[in-house]
Amino acid sequence: MTEPRIPPLPRAEWTDEARDVFAYWEGEEARRDGSRSNIMMTLAQHPRLALATLDLGKYFMLESTLSARQIKLIILRVAHRYGSTYQWTHNSLGAKQVGVTDAEIEAVRTGPEAAVWQPGDRVLLRVVDQVGDGGRIDDATWAELAARFDRRFAMDLIHAAGYFTMVAWGLIAMGVEVEPDFAEFSRNRAKD
Repeated sequence: MTEPRIPPLPRAEWTDEARDVFAYWEGEEARRDGSRSNIMMTLAQHPRLALATLDLGKYFMLESTLSARQIKLIILRVAHRYGSTYQWTHNSLGAKQVGVTDAEIEAVRTGPEAAVWQPGDRVLLRVVDQVGDGGRIDDATWAELAARFDRRFAMDLIHAAGYFTMVAWGLIAMGVEVEPDFAEFSRNRAKD
């Protein structure tokens, strides 16, 4: 792909609803000037869909039982599995902001069997992989998940793996490009 299939919304097409999308994470300056994020500018092409999906993402980032670190590991594993360059680029930076080490970021590519993982991280990554392989979590992985975490955490983890997979697919299919200056504004938005 040489250019986005669905490009960022041009200024001439900005509506009040599109501006709501720009401002979702970035506030009034973005409402006035547009978002610095290509994903937000692209999602603004369909504000109702954008706000619905952003609300679910916001739940995972701010209200779920998942920590910021766990969310970043989920997103990075999904990004690696599906080749979502946009997610990988932004979230590897965000992962560092919440204490994920460079070695752990690289180990996400290897997966749950990499030597750096503690048992809780290992089962989390295993669940992400198994959800991505059709949603069937094997009995051994489920037993370990249930022994380490409660039911709400398990439900949040399963749904977050699906949500961030949907985001990866959308980014890839629409051809959302990484911004040249992403490091200047990309930041962790998850709790912690």
